Amino acid sequence: MNIRKVTVLGAGIWGSVIAQHMAKKGFDVSLWEYDETLLNALKTMGRHPNIPNFKIHDNIRLTGNVAEAVENTDLIIFVISSKAIRLFCRERLKPLLNGRVVPVVSASKGIEDKSFKTICEIIEEELPHLKDKVLAFSGPSFALEVAQNVPTKIMLAGADEKLVHEIAQVMSGDPIIVVPARDRRGVEYGGGIKNVLAIGCGVIDGIGDGANAKAALITQALQEMNDILVSQGGQAGTVYSLAGFGDAILTGMSAISRNRRLGEKLGTGLSLEEAKKQVGTIAEGVNSVQSVYDIARKNHLTTPIIDAIWQIVCQGKKPHVLLHAMGFVNRGNK
Repeated sequence: MNIRKVTVLGAGIWGSVIAQHMAKKGFDVSLWEYDETLLNALKTMGRHPNIPNFKIHDNIRLTGNVAEAVENTDLIIFVISSKAIRLFCRERLKPLLNGRVVPVVSASKGIEDKSFKTICEIIEEELPHLKDKVLAFSGPSFALEVAQNVPTKIMLAGADEKLVHEIAQVMSGDPIIVVPARDRRGVEYGGGIKNVLAIGCGVIDGIGDGANAKAALITQALQEMNDILVSQGGQAGTVYSLAGFGDAILTGMSAISRNRRLGEKLGTGLSLEEAKKQVGTIAEGVNSVQSVYDIARKNHLTTPIIDAIWQIVCQGKKPHVLLHAMGFVNRGNK
């Protein structure tokens, strides 16, 4: 595959790290960002304000102009908020592509409210000419560690097996190994659900009940993840892959996980708005809690962990409802 120019949409931490990775591989990279404050900071400083020792590569062209970003591009990588993707595709990207077929990789994670569509499905629905050309990129990958050259494995999944292998080869390179997969739906649901579970792990941390309880939570929650994933057409084995079990452990156990940190704030008794304010950056799990809960209800699944996380995040219930869901009925206020 002859790829020269890569477009990365979103200059947050993960978007900037992916752009840097591709630039180091020798590609010309356009990095688009809508937030003028961040964009100006990147241009002025030549560094990312939220990534230590991160000098922007010479192969990266920073822009706030979508048309400029996607002009003559050979690959588009989405790293913007899942909530913004549908309108972005419909109102900004569709007129610019005008039917041009370009492979797309979604590094954004989430499940749309009510429709329960994954990010790749949303992109294909709004850009139907890209059917089977949209791939999911998901796995245990803290951006700050990738920026520090820490060895990382991430899954890339899609229906077109040849395209998946070609793009995996394009994106693979120290420190990232990209693992091709076919179960795009399972990989995306795994990526969305694990963010919700990470919030639950954080709640346990906020309550102060330790690693024993978190290990029990993850074990129980993985079965719920599997049931939801399979109910939505994913393959059962995917829950044990990098995009399921691997990502759940990383985001649920690590101190630097945004979703876990948000859950920790909730576990101390803060409201959702207070918790979001203190975490600062986007915790995508918040966007997926309602959808994951609704999927479970629609399919009549038994998901006490998911239900409790939903009650805490969406109904403002006290954090101990999560412990009660795990069977620890005498902990905290019932």
